[in-house]
Amino acid sequence: MDQRRLWLNLKPCLASRHFDDTSMAQLEAAIAAAESGHRGELRLVVERRLPLAAAWHGLAVRDRAVQWFSDLHVWDTEYNTGVLLYLLLSERRIELIADRGIAGAVPDAQWQAICADLIGALAANRYVEGVQQAINQLGGLLATHRPLEANAADRDELPNRPVIR
Repeated sequence: MDQRRLWLNLKPCLASRHFDDTSMAQLEAAIAAAESGHRGELRLVVERRLPLAAAWHGLAVRDRAVQWFSDLHVWDTEYNTGVLLYLLLSERRIELIADRGIAGAVPDAQWQAICADLIGALAANRYVEGVQQAINQLGGLLATHRPLEANAADRDELPNRPVIR
């Protein structure tokens, strides 16, 4: 057990105040816009802190993001092009989980650049703006690597509403 990590997930997370109902509506609209014109689907999870049992047992942040990826059925899109953006505010960690239909098509450096930009925005207390920028960047990657074919329907397979816990 890592006592520092347990403490981070016990103490109040002041960053969560940035994600109120208004900002959630803005982020939902940003996701809807970023999903236009390609085969990809985006989901956003903002978690204030890990469940205490998960922190106690040393659950890796990436594994927690994979749990959300599974629970929200991000893997269950027609072209396997779902992407989850996961923020764990208590530990100031970000994870991007991309399904097999898009993960290998995008160079790792591009995924890492999106995370680096978001980390910078969060450090500057630009939470909502940083997440919106990351969503827009993800939409651009999906449009580049998995565009819609001519005359294809632009289906919205997953909810656009962010999850905040």
